[in-house]
Amino acid sequence: MGIEEKIKALIHSGKSGYFIAKESGVSQATVSRLISGEYHLDKISLGNAVKLEQLFDKLNALSDEQQ
Repeated sequence: MGIEEKIKALIHSGKSGYFIAKESGVSQATVSRLISGEYHLDKISLGNAVKLEQLFDKLNALSDEQQ
């Protein structure tokens, strides 16, 4: 799964924008704009994309451990 697919999955995971922002370190404004569709993934910084991808990976690793 590529970075774009991971970020889309995270954004549409049902997690709140506050949770995603707090856990990833990406501003809540940026996360909210991604969720609402106001921002597209090609408009966010590489740093923010990496932070969101890392959160996706972290959440998946926790999910895998619980199974």
